[in-house]
Amino acid sequence: MVDITLIFLILNSTITITGCLINILLLHIVIFHSPKVIRTYSVGVINLAITNIGSCFSGFLIGERIISSGKQLFYISYGLCSKIGPQFCFDVFGCLLHFHTHALWLVFLSFAYRYYVMIRREPSRLALQLSIFIIYIPSLIQLLAMFSQDMDIEKIRNLLHEAYPEYNLTGLTVTGAIDTFQLAPLYTLIHMTVISTPISIGIHILKSKIVRLLQSRGVDLSPKTRNLHAQLLRTLRFQATVPLIYIFGVFCFFSSHFWSHPIIEFFTVIPPLLVPILTPFSCILYVTPYRHYVFRFISQKVHPKNSIQTTMSMVCVD
Repeated sequence: MVDITLIFLILNSTITITGCLINILLLHIVIFHSPKVIRTYSVGVINLAITNIGSCFSGFLIGERIISSGKQLFYISYGLCSKIGPQFCFDVFGCLLHFHTHALWLVFLSFAYRYYVMIRREPSRLALQLSIFIIYIPSLIQLLAMFSQDMDIEKIRNLLHEAYPEYNLTGLTVTGAIDTFQLAPLYTLIHMTVISTPISIGIHILKSKIVRLLQSRGVDLSPKTRNLHAQLLRTLRFQATVPLIYIFGVFCFFSSHFWSHPIIEFFTVIPPLLVPILTPFSCILYVTPYRHYVFRFISQKVHPKNSIQTTMSMVCVD
């Protein structure tokens, strides 16, 4: 058991720290190196990067393990939050879940934005920021609901010990939900599992519509604009597959109701933590201005004298 816990903590820390670093890099690139033509689109990328940083930092703080028993859910925190106390760990966990749901909404908005731009005209930055605030409301309600949830820590520990007497809880930070049919945990479960399904379906529908528009001869786009749309579309195509990773976490969560094992309980939280790494990576990889900046930065560090030649060669290639 000690080996499993150690492996999980190393894996969790590695993923979350990597996620924080790559999203900070993306945030820097988008804020200071976005070309004017995608300045409005970059508003969504900035919000996604900030959300991902919050998700990774929360995941690093808690190092959560989820244990289910009937209509009860128990959370064991192995991270730094345990130094402060159970309530703080539970609040950080609430932040983590709300970051995950908002990130999924932001990916959906990215597709909706790209489709809207192709059939009409680009909205203002203010309109996009207002749209981001509107889609944030469900996640905000989820966060406030979890913050308002009452917990009897001693009762939760006793119930977990009764359900799993073989687990040694000495010195561990335990929180949870005694009844998942109460408002806060029920809303969170529905938002995390049920609502995420139509959002994912909507993402794929919008992706198909965008592909058809790009391939249609009737769409009046200049070669430069069409190339930019193609770059963003490659990013969105990659991002469209990312939400499917959540399915593995959901599968582990529901599997734990029928077969309880520490590996499943630990692994439930790992797949969602991979998403904040993959979404910024797709932006850096497929959007040419962002990719060029990274290549120039690496080139300057590795071959300072050849950095100018490397930059010119990359421009010629594209």
